[in-house]
Order: sequence, then structure tokens, then C-alpha cells
Amino acid sequence: MHDFSKPKPHVESKEDTARKRKLPVYMLIIVGIFLIALLVFMVADHSAKPTAQVIMSHLQTLVLHA
Repeated sequence: MHDFSKPKPHVESKEDTARKRKLPVYMLIIVGIFLIALLVFMVADHSAKPTAQVIMSHLQTLVLHA
């Protein structure tokens, strides 16, 4: 007979328990990578003339003086 005063576990097998424990680890890794990328973006040097703009201005001067 089942004792209804004790709560029934949500998962029945050990495989289900292991699978449910792995999911937060993957989520933590994804969030960690996102935060690292955000920090790198914030710390990166945002100069007034990024590299692409410098190259484009150099190409424009070459074309205009040619």
C-alpha cells in the first residue's frame, strides 16, 4: 500500500535524474560564454576610427589621387 503522506518523487529512474542535472550545467556554460563575450565587447577598444573605416578612407584617398 502506498503511503500518501510521503511525497512521490518526480523522476522515477536514475537516468532521468542524471539528465535533469545535466541541463542546468549546459545552461550555465551558455550563460557564462555570453557573459564573457559581453565583457570582451565592453572592454574592447572602441576607437573613433575602427579598422574598417581606416581601410575605407585609405582606399578613397588612393582612388581620388590616382
